[in-house]
Amino acid sequence: MDAELFWKKVKLLLSEQDKNQEWLCEQTGLVLGSLRNKISLGRLPGFDEGLKIVESLGLTMEQFKLYPDVPSKDIINIPVYEQAFSAGKGQELPDTAEIMDYVALPANLKKYRNNIRASYVRGDSMEPTLFDNDIILYDTFGYDGADGIYAINYKGAAFVKRLQRDKDFVRIISDNKMYAPMTESGESDDFRIVGKVRYVVHKLQG
Repeated sequence: MDAELFWKKVKLLLSEQDKNQEWLCEQTGLVLGSLRNKISLGRLPGFDEGLKIVESLGLTMEQFKLYPDVPSKDIINIPVYEQAFSAGKGQELPDTAEIMDYVALPANLKKYRNNIRASYVRGDSMEPTLFDNDIILYDTFGYDGADGIYAINYKGAAFVKRLQRDKDFVRIISDNKMYAPMTESGESDDFRIVGKVRYVVHKLQG
């Protein structure tokens, strides 16, 4: 996101909430003169400063990215659970999982709002499509009739993999070519498709 767009969103949110730059500085600990210089010169704040600004306005960074295309009152938060889906050697499936974060549900996925889940990705076997610590939003409808990237339960562990259906079996494919594909009978008790990945929130770089 460039500086012009960042500050435009901040100004719109301040106006929407009937707040001003002085209030923003009080909430974030920023110096008013420094804030105004960044705005007038078109400079982005540092990462920590930007996060403080966004959170003081009552949004997560993902919600901020969607605003103002989606009015803040219409943003749907999806909890991100501690449970992770492995792009590697598999994650154990605990009976319970703690909520670690929230992400904003994209507008085009609102039809899944009651059947969408969010979890972390662990490992590198799906690179360059998915990276370690990315967040996937996946439905809970199982196989939707088309090949694609799915959250699966395989031999008691959680994976996120690309699936290709054949007549009598399923290919379980890693996008990272260093990992060999696997095959499993579609009727196997060791294999269950949780749902299709519908959206990916990539981790922040740097």
